[in-house]
Amino acid sequence: MKKIADQQMLFAFGVNHKTAPIEVREKLYIREEEIPALLKLLKETLSECVILSTCNRTEIYGVCASSEVDLDFYKNIVTGFKNAADVVEKEHFFTLISCAACQQLFKVATGIDSKIIGDSQILQQLRNAYFVAKDNHSTGKILNQLSQRAFKIGKKTYTETSIHKGAVSISLAAVELACETFGSLKDKSVLIVGAGETAKLTAECLIKKQVGKIFITSRTRKHTEKLLANLQKSYRFDGEIVGFAEFKSRLNTIDIVISSTSSPDYILEAKDFAAQKNKILLLDIAVPRDINPSAAENERVILRNIDDLHQIVDRNFQRRTGDLPHVKKIIMKEMGDFLTWYYSLPLMPVFQKTYSKPDRATVDEILKIKTFLARNVSELHKLAIRSNGNIKDDLQNHIELVQKLQTMKAAAFEVLDA
Repeated sequence: MKKIADQQMLFAFGVNHKTAPIEVREKLYIREEEIPALLKLLKETLSECVILSTCNRTEIYGVCASSEVDLDFYKNIVTGFKNAADVVEKEHFFTLISCAACQQLFKVATGIDSKIIGDSQILQQLRNAYFVAKDNHSTGKILNQLSQRAFKIGKKTYTETSIHKGAVSISLAAVELACETFGSLKDKSVLIVGAGETAKLTAECLIKKQVGKIFITSRTRKHTEKLLANLQKSYRFDGEIVGFAEFKSRLNTIDIVISSTSSPDYILEAKDFAAQKNKILLLDIAVPRDINPSAAENERVILRNIDDLHQIVDRNFQRRTGDLPHVKKIIMKEMGDFLTWYYSLPLMPVFQKTYSKPDRATVDEILKIKTFLARNVSELHKLAIRSNGNIKDDLQNHIELVQKLQTMKAAAFEVLDA
């Protein structure tokens, strides 16, 4: 029998809306331009890595060449990279191994792990994260396989379930919160700060609510002009560009500010509302936050951030969550297929990689492995999902599983060879 390869360790860690408040999440938010540098840092000791960072989560999916992995080491790398050690505690992180890491990514891809179930933006954000990692040579056999399966079931939930029908994005949730505050928006003026994808979705939601007037501002005027022009091609509405240098002078004429920039610093401070005469609603849906929380001390200011969106009454919630069992079945089926593939890797024979086909003996051994895994798939899953929430125990369970599979393989081959 040929040599058995080492099992590469798949894992995931990070912070999200379930484990940490926005005050922590914003400190670990990885801006798009920062991702290549962090990937390079992580790749010094990892064979593969993908970084997903959105308003609700910063999650790292990694592959290590050894089961002897210290996940606290990687948490410290990320925390140090963002200079966030004074705010972020180890308790804010989740940590997952093999099966659980796979399940987490699949839950994210299908939208059932989102703050608002059925989030319509997360699948594209996940695709973008993967392609950034791939462009930076940070993906390989395992994360390529895992990501493609995640994209497949993410798309499948759109076509086969109602989980995304009537789904709310962060943008729509913000607009719904504005409606709950003011009632009708028909006579309201709204200032959108930012010109990215979230700003575009926000504007579209406001237009559908027949808002009075939309003002748009951003640091880069050409981006603002492009956004307004594209919106006006598709919709009829009253819209105007406001220069970034002057938008603060307009606050006394604005009813609602919805801010979604990628600025690392606050763009609105409490002093900017010192002369505020009218009631103004500030919806800060940026991470890191755009508006200093101290602005809420002004009695004329109502400030809400992304963690306040749970207040939204999602009228389609029951209809969408009714399909949760079906989505979970889709996830479990894909997990079974992926884990069978993943745990077959250390069992496969190691042979010289050439441009020619493997020899007959190698082919025969691969076929035996597939037969063996098919016969033992239920045992494989039972062992893989065993977890008590202790990461050290989970690592040990993973190592024991690989060892048991190798033992089972050896015993099975004796029968198959007989």
